[in-house]
Amino acid sequence: MEKQVINRAYLETLSFTDLISLADKYGIDVPDNLNRSFLIGDLLDMAEEMKKTSDSNMVVSPASRAVPEETKLPDTYNITDIEAVLRNPAWAFVYWNISESELHTVRKAGVSALALRVCSLADKDNMKSEDVYDIQITFSDREQYILLPAGKRFVRIELVFTDKGICRVLAASNIIEIPHGTKLLTDMKPGKEEPLAPVLELSGMKKLLTDQYKNHRQSFS
Repeated sequence: MEKQVINRAYLETLSFTDLISLADKYGIDVPDNLNRSFLIGDLLDMAEEMKKTSDSNMVVSPASRAVPEETKLPDTYNITDIEAVLRNPAWAFVYWNISESELHTVRKAGVSALALRVCSLADKDNMKSEDVYDIQITFSDREQYILLPAGKRFVRIELVFTDKGICRVLAASNIIEIPHGTKLLTDMKPGKEEPLAPVLELSGMKKLLTDQYKNHRQSFS
């Protein structure tokens, strides 16, 4: 059987429908809310695993590790947007883009830093924030894991900057709903010793909380 070469450059040429079909072909479960970037990542991970088996019908091209310069993904897609994906009830993954024109405008205004504003909402239909806190980022950043505020149900992430004392919003994410699980997990904070079930100990939650606290203390204010 002819082997199929799978690499990032090839996957980027496929439509989202074709990516789903390819995932189905190799038995990858695709959730309804999985976006294109994560699906491509899953396919590349699967290709790496199948490469290790001698009876695989698929091989991984070296190009998946070193994409030629002309086919590398751009640093920005010249649009300004931000997306938030719930990883678990405690963490969210946030990624964003800034258009060249808006980046030029912000820099020209003398702005030296951007921020991710974490907004807690009373409900998903009420856009007014109950509580907010900012996480400082640089112009070169494009993604960030965020520890979600404990005890909140709905959260929106905004990409913001401050100009002459006024906070301006570049983009706002979708509203994510945080499932309410065990109270022990939602109340966990660095330095607060609580007995953990073995599965939570194995998850590395304590280390994640400690690292987040060291790097983003404002998240716990």
